[in-house]
Amino acid sequence: MEIFTGTDDYKYDLNEAQMRKKRSIEILKVHNVPYIQHLPVIKTANNVRVRTAKEIAQRAIACLFALQIASDAAGAPGNFKKSRKFFGEKLIELGLEGFLTQKEQKIFKGKCNNQDFVSMTWKYEAFWVLLWALGIVEQLDYPSEVCDCEFVLHAVANCDNMDDFMRKVKLRDISEILDEADLIFRYDWACIDARVHEEDAPAGLNPDVVYERHCGLNWLIDADGADDWDNVAINI
Repeated sequence: MEIFTGTDDYKYDLNEAQMRKKRSIEILKVHNVPYIQHLPVIKTANNVRVRTAKEIAQRAIACLFALQIASDAAGAPGNFKKSRKFFGEKLIELGLEGFLTQKEQKIFKGKCNNQDFVSMTWKYEAFWVLLWALGIVEQLDYPSEVCDCEFVLHAVANCDNMDDFMRKVKLRDISEILDEADLIFRYDWACIDARVHEEDAPAGLNPDVVYERHCGLNWLIDADGADDWDNVAINI
């Protein structure tokens, strides 16, 4: 985690980061979520990657199609071929066949086992974060429950091309995205601390939801500089 010191600009960044941390802690207090004061601040807008709406949308839709195949296959293995054909055709229609990650390519090709399909379905929570960043999901609720998967599918189902989808989009300001990134960082610390002490996640938090949201938010700001959706670092 980078702590900003030195130039006047960096001093301003540090103040912004500390204020964001303070606001997050106030939210933690409301929900009775444990926290530690010395957990660092996250980077600020001048120090993160600001992704375009189109970049986020391309990642979101490619992810969704892989998710749907994984979900169909995990629910009933016999559905895999039909699902792959349908979403493979949609991927080509939208011009997104080159946007699949390595794990998503394996899902499309069926080069994985049932546990891989099940594990992939948790990415709905990271995808939900992308829809929120694009303004399609109104807000990120307290991470105690899984997202609305039906809403997720309908958000894209009626789009014949990327232009149709982009007309639905209103990209959120980077400061709003950073607010959520800072907050989820602290939620995740609470979940990890509970697991280390062999306790349940506190205050009704769902640790799987928290983890995947953390991955989604850290990808949005490219927190680790790796730009790797499959392997997002969450310790920053």
